[in-house]
Amino acid sequence: MVFYGMIQIDKEIDEEWLKPKEGFSDEKENGEVDTDEVSFGIQCVDRLISSIGEKVMLPILGELVQQMMQNNDWRYKNAAIMALSQVGEYIEDIEKVKPITNLVMGLYNHENPRIRHSVCHFVGQISDDM
Repeated sequence: MVFYGMIQIDKEIDEEWLKPKEGFSDEKENGEVDTDEVSFGIQCVDRLISSIGEKVMLPILGELVQQMMQNNDWRYKNAAIMALSQVGEYIEDIEKVKPITNLVMGLYNHENPRIRHSVCHFVGQISDDM
């Protein structure tokens, strides 16, 4: 599944990731967008929802995310949060976004910087979509 690729990131967080260069951007110097495993997974989640439809995919995604959030490996939570960042444009009723937002915001102070980054990404994406 899509999530398998999203969790295939290095478990150790290297120093370069912890201290990005000034003006860091997800875009590479030549304008290409980074296509790492997580970015690719996010694109796949978005394409699945848009092609199959939110009525089918959002409940499935919700179940998978709940399972992933229970995993002790931070990479599963990271993948779940990043996947959730794609649902905003498919949910019209803002009341349905509140539980998702509350779930993700509960991780805002997580000890892992990649989880905190994913929470910030989620907030930015949901803000843009809603």
